Amino acid sequence: MAETLKKIPYDLISYIQIETEAISDSNDKQILSSYCLGKLEMVNWYIELLEVGSKKYIVPHSKQQLETIRRQLMDCHRKIMNVKINKPNNPSNSWGYPEGYEG
Repeated sequence: MAETLKKIPYDLISYIQIETEAISDSNDKQILSSYCLGKLEMVNWYIELLEVGSKKYIVPHSKQQLETIRRQLMDCHRKIMNVKINKPNNPSNSWGYPEGYEG
């Protein structure tokens, strides 16, 4: 019996776009990049299953829908990677010490 795969959420792209706008440091950027690439890998796998006509899995999307999602994810990833992280001007103050603190 064929297994129905998980449907890709309708709001996936908007979620990634909103989170891209909220990137504040390299950790945020790395986490969101990994998340986006993971979803892209899943979409590519779904497309491959449709192309080979898998009898083991039922893909809950059409190939056209998946290709659209793939293009959107690739665009999202490009935008994530283009986000510039603002480095603090004073590296010694990057841990939040108050100005003038001598330690």
